[in-house]
Parts: sequence; C-alpha cells; structure tokens
Amino acid sequence: MQDYFTPGRLVSSTAGRDSGKYYLILERVNETRVRVVNGTDRKVSGPKLKNTRHLKVYPLVAGEIAHKVSTGQRVTDLDVRRALQELLAHYGQATPADNKPSDGKLEQS
Repeated sequence: MQDYFTPGRLVSSTAGRDSGKYYLILERVNETRVRVVNGTDRKVSGPKLKNTRHLKVYPLVAGEIAHKVSTGQRVTDLDVRRALQELLAHYGQATPADNKPSDGKLEQS
C-alpha cells in the first residue's frame, strides 16, 4: 500500500473550522494523524494535528520541503509559504494569503 501522507504533500482540510484551507504535511505522527502547516495560520513552530480522514490528498509534493524534512534541515515558515504558493499557482488556485479554494476543482489524478 502506497503511503500518501508524506512530508511536503499538498492537502486540504475537509472537516473542522479550517475546512477548505490548503496545507503541507510536515510529519506523520501515526497511522491516522499528521501535522500540517501553511506558514501563516499554522506555523512550523505550532503545526496543526489533523486526522487523515479529514484531509483531501493531492498528488503534488513540495520537493524542497520533503528534502529538508528527510535530511533533518530546518524548515521555515517562509519555505512553507513559498512552496504552497508555487503549488497552488501552478493550478490557478487561491494564494496562501486567501488560503481558500477558488473553485474547489483541484483534483487527484
């Protein structure tokens, strides 16, 4: 079984008051929980703990974030914001400042 919840993966929240916001996975805590960040509301110093059932997973990974996490380098909020902005801009979605999906049509492939 392929593990979709890897560091740097783009996800969006489907439940809770942050529903519709985009995040990058910072780390996997266990089989059902991950820590997510977006660099603005949820910073690297205080990531949000989310249940994996409440996340929509996209087939996009921020390579720089994934590399930094795997090699033990420090990930900054600026790194997260830039990576998130690049991934969302590539698909014409809202910017991380808005952090809301513009049309909700960013789908998995």
